[in-house]
Amino acid sequence: MAAVLKHWRESATLILVTSKVSQGVQVNLGRAAVGQKPPPSSDSGVSLSGGPGTNFDVLMMKRSGKSKFMPDLHVFPGGVADNSDFSSRWLTVFKKLGSETQKALFSHVSQRCEEASSMITRHRDPEFRALPADVAFRICAIRETFEEAGVLLARPASASHDLVKQLCATKDEESSAPLTLDTGFIHEDPQVIKTWRDRVNREPSQFLEMCLQLDLVPEIWCLHEWANWLTPVHGKQNNRRFDTVFYVCCVDHKPQVEQDFGETVKAMWAPPRQLLSAYFREKGGLGFPQIYELARLLNFSSAEDLLQLLSSPGRDRTERWFPVLAHCTDFYVSLMPGDELYPKEPDFINQKIIEFPMSLEELNRTYPAQHRNCYSLQDLIFLPNYAIQPRHGHVGPDQNGTYTIFLQSKL
Repeated sequence: MAAVLKHWRESATLILVTSKVSQGVQVNLGRAAVGQKPPPSSDSGVSLSGGPGTNFDVLMMKRSGKSKFMPDLHVFPGGVADNSDFSSRWLTVFKKLGSETQKALFSHVSQRCEEASSMITRHRDPEFRALPADVAFRICAIRETFEEAGVLLARPASASHDLVKQLCATKDEESSAPLTLDTGFIHEDPQVIKTWRDRVNREPSQFLEMCLQLDLVPEIWCLHEWANWLTPVHGKQNNRRFDTVFYVCCVDHKPQVEQDFGETVKAMWAPPRQLLSAYFREKGGLGFPQIYELARLLNFSSAEDLLQLLSSPGRDRTERWFPVLAHCTDFYVSLMPGDELYPKEPDFINQKIIEFPMSLEELNRTYPAQHRNCYSLQDLIFLPNYAIQPRHGHVGPDQNGTYTIFLQSKL
């Protein structure tokens, strides 16, 4: 199997960002207590409009209550990689761009591969080595977004050659021109979407067949590596754990989305700030990685600003984030790489809970180099604490912005 290991499965997720902002929409994650009145559109009189995290939308999908992992939570579209995502037949698809352009594209998305996390660099069986893992997991993210949301990030091969050739001709180290959002790389033929989405939902390998038959090329060059999360030992559900690469794709318009009524039961476009406000207000409705990643997106005032960071020359590859659970006298704490309390050699299989006989305030004062996430036993919500230097071309969660949203949600 290409992406199934003994203790976890490998998967890919897509954070789809659009510069078109939802207007006058009240975000509800469906976690409000029975009888609780919905808040006014101004969020209890405190405006959440304007400023970072409000001028762009992200796509969220609500998982079915029958799901074995993260039921009833809003997540970014994504899922487990399929063997077909690694198929050598994809070479036929990408070689329609021209043999040299195909090689340049694969090299472009696999830059500094030796510095990537282990899910990218690990050795696979010979039958799954035809494609770089950086290519295969991007295919997975695009396929899963098509299955779950009906959004097809693909372009006719004939319309892709010059674009990809130009993209790969300029090395990242030499590129300094301002970037603009692409205006038309989402395939939106309704008949194609309906017919092939049903087929791909039944059999993932049909995504490859669709691209071959329709001369479409998945737009892997528009997906930027953003994060890598490994489910913590104490976070597994039904013995399910995932090693997941997160990608970001920025577009200038808002494609039509529709849940698949299988794995997903609701689709939603909303600004990161509004989503976090709803999470704090309703005390739930988002998975932990989603909370953390939305808090990172608070650093950006627009989709264009985000894209500029993602395209930074010499941008570092992501590291694997494996949260290690700790317990204070008043909070649970999820320790992350870079925190001075993070184990030098974490046990990815049997990591134990670390006990600290002090309050969170004492812990933070004693160990100030923080990359930790705090779970309040009183408020039942996660809050990030971040006080380390991020990798080049990356950002940590906006701690002050997140805490401000939390305080506003309590008014």
